[in-house]
Amino acid sequence: MKYRKKAFLILGILLIAVGCGKKESSPVENNVSEETPEETEKVEEQEQENTIDYDLTTMGSDMVYATVYQFMMSPDDYIGKTIRMEGSYSATWYEPTAKYYHYCIIQDAMACCAQGMEFVWDDGSHVYPDEYPQENAKIVVTGVFETYREEGDSNLYCRLKDATMEVE
Repeated sequence: MKYRKKAFLILGILLIAVGCGKKESSPVENNVSEETPEETEKVEEQEQENTIDYDLTTMGSDMVYATVYQFMMSPDDYIGKTIRMEGSYSATWYEPTAKYYHYCIIQDAMACCAQGMEFVWDDGSHVYPDEYPQENAKIVVTGVFETYREEGDSNLYCRLKDATMEVE
């Protein structure tokens, strides 16, 4: 069993080393004055895609799981990076802080392991549960990676701030 865990860990590291890389962004011509509203929307979507540093929606499930694992293990390397991911929505109430925390839950290929990435939708002013999707709804979240500590807690937490959320 120990060897199997080591083999998965080594495989995950190799997948990250081989598969991760910044997407080369290509300049987008922006000729706003002659565009229709539909064309303007397409240009805005393409510009958003070009600003995403790690698009987990384009990766296989093992690669996504390994990448999220790297976010948790080396968070300083990802601070300020824009990340897009898809998974299942989940919310948790935490009594000591008296706050709800919202997560995008990602499972590996075998669906035996799951990791959750906390996110703050926009500026965090959305009201739970009225404005949030149902538990386990499929969502796509895009936000900027950051770390933080809760007052009186020495643990370091990771989340996506200023996130946008699409419900599939």
